[in-house]
Amino acid sequence: MPAAISAVNPLGQGTTRRLAAAEEICRVSSMSTVTEIEAAMEKFSPEQMREVSDWIAARLLPAETPEMLAAIDEGLRSLQTEPKLSAEEVRRNIRAWTTA
Repeated sequence: MPAAISAVNPLGQGTTRRLAAAEEICRVSSMSTVTEIEAAMEKFSPEQMREVSDWIAARLLPAETPEMLAAIDEGLRSLQTEPKLSAEEVRRNIRAWTTA
């Protein structure tokens, strides 16, 4: 009986999974209608669906900019330093805030 042959993946773990997902995406990309794509996606595993979802989200969401990151940082800082309002306080004040 011949000895088992093993190959080392030079691209690292997970590469085989990513290549399989990419091949599936390539098969889907040759489809011509949304209906065909939806039908094919019904056969995807939950992991494949997440990968496709991430792929689509990366194309739909805006790229991070220094300004966006600075605004997020400022928002996080304000959460730590500014007074907080309860939901009831927001309900009481929202009309005045939106009409002023």
